[in-house]
Amino acid sequence: MSQADATRRANDADDAATLEPRGVRPPLVDIADRRGQDELLQIRNDLMTVYRPVSADDPRLFPLRYARAGAGRDGRRSGLPPIVILPDGPELASVLPYDVLRRMMTMRGLDVIMVEHRGVGLSRLDAEGRDLPADAMRLAEVVGDVLAVLNRSGVERAVLYGVGYGAALAQILAAEHPERVHSLVLDSPLTSADDEAVGQRRFRELYWEGADPQTASIASVLRGLVEDGVLDGPSAGPVLAAVHEYGGPDAVGDLVDLLAQGRGALTWRSIREVLTREWLQSTPYVFENDLVARIARTELGMGSHADGGDLDPLALLAEQVADAAPFAGEPFDLHALSRRITAPTLVLAGAEDLVSPPEIARDLAGRIPGAHLLELPGLGHSILDAHPNVAIVAAWWSAAGCADQLAGRERELAAIPRASLNRALGHTLRIALLAERISPWKLRLESARMRREGAGENATGRRARRASAL
Repeated sequence: MSQADATRRANDADDAATLEPRGVRPPLVDIADRRGQDELLQIRNDLMTVYRPVSADDPRLFPLRYARAGAGRDGRRSGLPPIVILPDGPELASVLPYDVLRRMMTMRGLDVIMVEHRGVGLSRLDAEGRDLPADAMRLAEVVGDVLAVLNRSGVERAVLYGVGYGAALAQILAAEHPERVHSLVLDSPLTSADDEAVGQRRFRELYWEGADPQTASIASVLRGLVEDGVLDGPSAGPVLAAVHEYGGPDAVGDLVDLLAQGRGALTWRSIREVLTREWLQSTPYVFENDLVARIARTELGMGSHADGGDLDPLALLAEQVADAAPFAGEPFDLHALSRRITAPTLVLAGAEDLVSPPEIARDLAGRIPGAHLLELPGLGHSILDAHPNVAIVAAWWSAAGCADQLAGRERELAAIPRASLNRALGHTLRIALLAERISPWKLRLESARMRREGAGENATGRRARRASAL
């Protein structure tokens, strides 16, 4: 039997196994238990499987999972091509963490596909239930995974919406398989192994050198705190980077002011503990870096620019991939590939992004013929996560072939009401800072105000959903 026949037979058998008898109540499933995967697939009609070779050198098959929502219903009525979302990574899962996003998109009539990154979530085990081997963790194999899902889904051409690492995959696919790509949305894109050095340099310019008037006083205080031994300079970078990501320069300034007053230590220690906790670095089905560290470190060079200096935002990333083989060089020259892209392209950047600073997106947009850039004020890394409503607009307009008409409307887009995990985390950070700054009475008032804001956003969302159903 040929490899193609074996793959086809495995896929057909999987389809038959997912049929669910009517009237049977789905059993309770412990999704943290890897053995519960098959039951989970039985009770979720949006989760699908394509069997893929473990690697080019290993013909054994493993089940690669993906989710599809909207196909054959609203997605078909809209007349728009399917949208394949490739989230950041390579350690971030896509099937379970993005359930709400897929519902938001299908409510707007979009046909959405999300491919699980191999080595993560529901796509980390071989057919015998063992972790995929290290030599299966290659960028070229991941690109093949996306193509296999397109083939399995019967999708000739799709909109590719990629974030960070996912944007790198989208660039490779668009350059090497242009016939499969309708258009591109590249969100906070990864473009080379040197991108992290750009972010590292920009972070230090803001918070160590004080090159920006908005952060000059913050940087001056931070240098003093390190000189006085209040903060450990080399380990402070990841904490401040996290505060910036979820609260912006204002939150960083508030925390630094508290530390200068001899307060704020509780918030600092709490953030540091969360960042370094093992459970955060490997949450089943959500965020798992153990297997894919080879891709991150060896092929993408993540963490290779960490230098152990003061305020190094890469220090924790370097620790996470320390056990992987050293950086061996990029298997794809993304700068060269991007010049070959012919699909209509929209590049998104958050003006406050210090992971993939806007200058990276600007350079990429300049290399892709005819690409359009949206630099969104007040937003950080990953518009998909920080402001999914804007991401949905970008995906819709790209699918409709009119993404170029979004140019110049950055402020209008950024002003769309937000509904995201990042916003909730930002509120939590503000509460933590307030708890150490102001009286319990003021804290209760501020907490109540934030709850009212959240309730108002939820009510707005409910009204919008009711209106869309009319």
